[in-house]
Amino acid sequence: MPMNRVDEAVSLSVRDAAQQIVERTADPTRPDYAQVPIVGASALGAQIAVVVRDYLETTTAASDDAAVAEVLTELRRSLP
Repeated sequence: MPMNRVDEAVSLSVRDAAQQIVERTADPTRPDYAQVPIVGASALGAQIAVVVRDYLETTTAASDDAAVAEVLTELRRSLP
């Protein structure tokens, strides 16, 4: 997506998707109040890549791959 098409709504959509994936990532060391930061437009792709990589590296028997795939699908459909 061209950078000039990234607005606040897109940034917040990406951040919300990243937060949902983080919440599905098993990590007993992460505080319950931890939040994914809001990042600039140039870092949005990296933010999603990092949280998905972390999710995939920490999958357990309680993994929720279908829910993560749904979050990513909904995010893609919401992008302009």
